[in-house]
Amino acid sequence: MSEFKIRDISFYNFLFLIFGLILISGILYLSLKKIKDLNDKISIVTTTQNSFLEMKVNSESLLQTTNFENRKNRWKNSIEKFDNDLKKLKTQRKESLLEIWNMAKERIKRINNLLDKEVLTVIYMDRKPLLVLENELFIKKDTKLYITISSLTKEIKSLIQDEIMMFQEFKKTYKLEKEDIDEQIYNTVYITTSLIIFILFTLIGLISIFTSKISKIEKKLINTQNRLNENLLKIKDSKILLQNIIDSIPAAIFWKDTKNRYLGVNKYILNNAGFKKQEEMIGKTDHEMPWKDEEAEVFIADDKAIIESGEAKLQIEEELTQKNGTTIEVITSKVPLKNSKNEIIGILGIFMDITEKKEMEKMLTQKNQMLTQQSKMAALGEMLENIAHQWKQPLSLILSTTTGIKLKKEFNQLDDDFLFESIENIINSVEHMNQTMNDFRYYFQVDKAPRYFNFEKVVDKALLLVQSKLKNHSIEVIKNISAKDIYGLENEFIQVLMNILSNSIYILEKEESEDRFIFIESKELKEPSKYIEIKIYDNAGGIQKEIIDKVFDAHFTTKGEEGTGIGLYMSEQIICNHMKGLIKVSNKEFTYKNIECKGAEFTITIPSEKYN
Repeated sequence: MSEFKIRDISFYNFLFLIFGLILISGILYLSLKKIKDLNDKISIVTTTQNSFLEMKVNSESLLQTTNFENRKNRWKNSIEKFDNDLKKLKTQRKESLLEIWNMAKERIKRINNLLDKEVLTVIYMDRKPLLVLENELFIKKDTKLYITISSLTKEIKSLIQDEIMMFQEFKKTYKLEKEDIDEQIYNTVYITTSLIIFILFTLIGLISIFTSKISKIEKKLINTQNRLNENLLKIKDSKILLQNIIDSIPAAIFWKDTKNRYLGVNKYILNNAGFKKQEEMIGKTDHEMPWKDEEAEVFIADDKAIIESGEAKLQIEEELTQKNGTTIEVITSKVPLKNSKNEIIGILGIFMDITEKKEMEKMLTQKNQMLTQQSKMAALGEMLENIAHQWKQPLSLILSTTTGIKLKKEFNQLDDDFLFESIENIINSVEHMNQTMNDFRYYFQVDKAPRYFNFEKVVDKALLLVQSKLKNHSIEVIKNISAKDIYGLENEFIQVLMNILSNSIYILEKEESEDRFIFIESKELKEPSKYIEIKIYDNAGGIQKEIIDKVFDAHFTTKGEEGTGIGLYMSEQIICNHMKGLIKVSNKEFTYKNIECKGAEFTITIPSEKYN
């Protein structure tokens, strides 16, 4: 932009200079023309004056010289010449001159009439001057010849007097004209010089201004150029830094044009492809890479779809064959690459080697399966204990009933009413035991897929499994359930409830206080919507601050040899990974029935509607 400005200003400087020179030339031309016109004017005055003087001399010579005929002709010619010159004269006093000249012309006319008289032809006038002839003929003054010569002499003398008057007028005219013309010439020269000086100074000023602007622009241009060089250096350094940063990223980064040609890569993908320098890979397509043809076709198809749709493809798991022939598993993300006009000019991609991650996931899955199995076995142990508690009363009832029947039979006191009543009691006890077995068998069934289930019913099932422990240790369960339906794995969720309830029961049964409470609450959340919040808390004193952050760690337990440290870990896995929810624990202080309470509170947030 500055270059165009400098070019324009230089062009304007040139135009101003040319315009100034043309203007000065025009002023000089007009001034010189005016001076020439003034000189021509004074020259006409001088020429007219000279022709007048010539005429005056010729008029005087008519009286004093011989060769009268020749003098007469010269006199007439000078009169004609002066008359013509006088017509050309342009002065302020021309009217005065014309007035005198018109009088003189009348006298000249009379002189010409006298010269044309025949009486003068009888004498030879070329031998003597006219004045001499007048004196000689004075003795014959009554003659016609004398009268004619005397009249002629008188008229010529009068003409000479008129010419003297004209001469004086000419002197005044010349003086005035000369002064006027000199003044005009001076003014013209002064004005011309002033204008030329003004124009020159104006040109110099304008050129100086524009030159100053050019200097400023050049300085700005130099500064801009310096800044540009600095920015280019910074860009170069930034490019190097960016390339170093890209090269240091433990993932393959690449970008291609719309024809699937690589435009840029980092060291990671160079190593995958078996190249040492970028230049070896840039310009090549996926078909020229070491990957298999079917892999290259998939990569190219993905690139084409991204370019055509303008939508990114993220987290694509695929296989990639390296230069050494080994196949790795990668996770790839690609986005459209756009220019400043928001036009798609290619794609930008990144992939990471997840082969080790996949192996670790397999190992972790196996570990989780083992932990799940251990959790099931631990739960089985607890369930067997619960079954023993659940069957203790009906077994005692069956034993006492059968013993009573036996004794009555031995003493022959067994009647039908007692027998039927005893059999009914035994049947009821067996059915109770059978129902208990069904409940426990249902608990160990594996959920095939998430489904909707009623939260309150699930809570009742879990409480049924531990009801003997709750009853034996005088633990009161307080329910406040408003949210009903949950979407997830029902049996796994029962396992979570069982783990939390078992921990509360374990701590509460050690409490000396007779006031033992477990609270179960649920409500629907407004934010985030379509979620249910479940709170389970007790008054067992809470969890120590030093260990509260570790309760969900695998194999962490506060039960010593009695615990496995798997229950709460599996509960977190089930809620977070299987049911897309969240579980956390904190200590809570509250008042219930005017009793100050403190205990651990488990908060579970899970979806109430279907999730992917």
